[in-house]
Amino acid sequence: MKDIVRLKSYPNGIRIVIAEDALFGDVLAEVSEKFKDSERFFGKAKLAVTFEGRKNTQEEEDAILDTIRQESSVNIVCVVEKEKEESFERPLARIEEMAQGDFAQFYRGSLSGKKILETEQSLIVLGDVCKGSCVVSKKDIVVLGTLSGSAYAGVDGKAHFIAALHMEPESVRIGEHRGKYKSKGLFGKSKKDKPQIAYLKENEIRFEDLDLTEELLQNL
Repeated sequence: MKDIVRLKSYPNGIRIVIAEDALFGDVLAEVSEKFKDSERFFGKAKLAVTFEGRKNTQEEEDAILDTIRQESSVNIVCVVEKEKEESFERPLARIEEMAQGDFAQFYRGSLSGKKILETEQSLIVLGDVCKGSCVVSKKDIVVLGTLSGSAYAGVDGKAHFIAALHMEPESVRIGEHRGKYKSKGLFGKSKKDKPQIAYLKENEIRFEDLDLTEELLQNL
């Protein structure tokens, strides 16, 4: 009999592949069984979760995550869309650190229009920040999507950062410093397909590819 649920791992995450024609009650039962059996393997790992196959409602997805938490010690950092898995791997270590305790706020969904999201904590957006919208954080900002609106980090006046899977902001500000983002790299090549981070160095906002900044991330 073909498995209703299959688990596939990728760096710092796990993909849950669910048969498209499966009944939800059967899905929950098999998720419960598989994570109970895998408790020793996963331990207390901090993982991103990706769903594939069956189209789940938000309520069903939440129920699956609750079942995983009940049957295992896995710490689910967030849910990531399948097409963003590889881009997500680099910033995950820093996101895990932000997610510990109560000093990071998660916002699930995309901001559009002229919506403004403001928080005293570090902010992790599980979606896009569209043109015209703005995110403001007293500390750090991570956008697991496209940042094409505005982002203002470090309202507390300290050195913080802004990271996005796709960086093409209208405006970026860290503390009292404003930065101008150049969407084209050398030879006119677009840079927006690479995850990037904006950080403050020598009173100037600098943009770097995330896959070149492991040392930087460890020291932020």
